[in-house]
Amino acid sequence: MSALRETPGSRWLSPPALLAWLLVIVWLAVIVVFSSDAFSASSTASLLRPFLRWLLPDWTPAAIASLHFGIRKTAHVSVYGVLALLAFRALRLSQDATATRHAGLTLLLVLIAASSDEYRQSLSRARTGALADVGYDLAGGLAALGLAILLRRPRRPARTQAHEP
Repeated sequence: MSALRETPGSRWLSPPALLAWLLVIVWLAVIVVFSSDAFSASSTASLLRPFLRWLLPDWTPAAIASLHFGIRKTAHVSVYGVLALLAFRALRLSQDATATRHAGLTLLLVLIAASSDEYRQSLSRARTGALADVGYDLAGGLAALGLAILLRRPRRPARTQAHEP
C-alpha cells in the first residue's frame, strides 16, 4: 500500500497539492543555499557593508555592523515566514483539517527545518549554528501563520451534485 494513499478528507495526490508540496521542497532548497558558506556573515559583509557605508556615509562602523546584523536576522524571519506560508498552503490543499491543526503541523515543519539547518551550519568552518537563530526562524513562521490565518478567506463548502432519477 502506498503511504500517500487517498483517504476520505485527503487530497495529497491532487495536482494543486502536489504543486504546493513541490514549492515547499524548492523553498527548502533555497534555504539550504542561503545557509551555505557563500552566505556566511563574513561573505555577506564583504558585499553589504560597503554598500551600506555608501548609502549611509554618516553612520559609524559599529552602526553599519549592527544594521548588517539586523538585515541578516530579518532574512531569517522572512525566509522561514515564506516556508510557513508555503507549507500551510500545501497542508490546506492536501487534507481536510482545522486551521489550528495545519498551523501546528506547519510550525513543526519550520522547527525541524530550522533546527536541521542550524545543526548543518554548526558543522561548517565558515558558519556557526545558533539556537537563537532557530528562535528567529520560528518567530518568522509564527508571524506569517498568524497573518495567513487572520487574512484567510473561509473555504467554500464542497458542491454536491443532485442525482437525477
